[in-house]
Order: sequence, then structure tokens, then C-alpha cells
Amino acid sequence: MSAMNNFLADFATGKTEGRYVAGELPLLPFTDEEFDIALSSHFLFLYSSRLSLEFHLQAIQEMLRVAAEVRVFPLLTLDGNRSPYVNSVVEHLTDFGFSSEYTRVPYEFQRGGNEMLLIRKNS
Repeated sequence: MSAMNNFLADFATGKTEGRYVAGELPLLPFTDEEFDIALSSHFLFLYSSRLSLEFHLQAIQEMLRVAAEVRVFPLLTLDGNRSPYVNSVVEHLTDFGFSSEYTRVPYEFQRGGNEMLLIRKNS
């Protein structure tokens, strides 16, 4: 709640100052490798019943285009089950030279949602 309140308090000023840029996956308005980290929080995997595996693959590949590391949290769907796309995404990315790891986080906004997927380009 604290993070949300901080964001909401900053949004109008941040938007005016150019710290918030509108964008939409699976195509982002940024240059290659513009960021160190890209984060999808409560979007990818959560809506697996509405967004296809292909959308997930395109979105994560696009995030990897603009950032050296991608983090996706949580790995659950809206009904609280692990997304059926997680393993397929990891396998696909491995085939294209990316490494993935599952990391436990010390918070849980959704019951059982305490794991994040970290994806990096192999050196």
C-alpha cells in the first residue's frame, strides 16, 4: 500500500517532468538496451486466461530488447494457480540464449504469490 500511495502521490508531477512514459506491450517506445531492468508487476501471467502464450512471449522478448534484465511478478493467474505459460516461456527463452531463475520474494500480495521470474541475457 505504501508503494502504491507513493506512486499515486508522484504521478501527476512525474508525468509532467517526463518520468512516466505511456507505452503498451508488446511494443515499447524505447531504444534497445535503454534500461538495466524492466519489471512486469501484476500483468503478465496474471491474465493468462485472457492473454495468449504468444502475447506473453512477444511481451517478454520486447522487454528483453529494452533491458538487460526482466522481472515478472507474480507467476500466478487471477485464480491463484501457477500460470500454465511459465514453463513454456522459460523453455522458449532458454532456446534463444537467455537464462531464467525463480526467486522468492519477502512479500505476498496474492496468496502464494511470493515468487518472481528473473530473466537475463547470457554473457
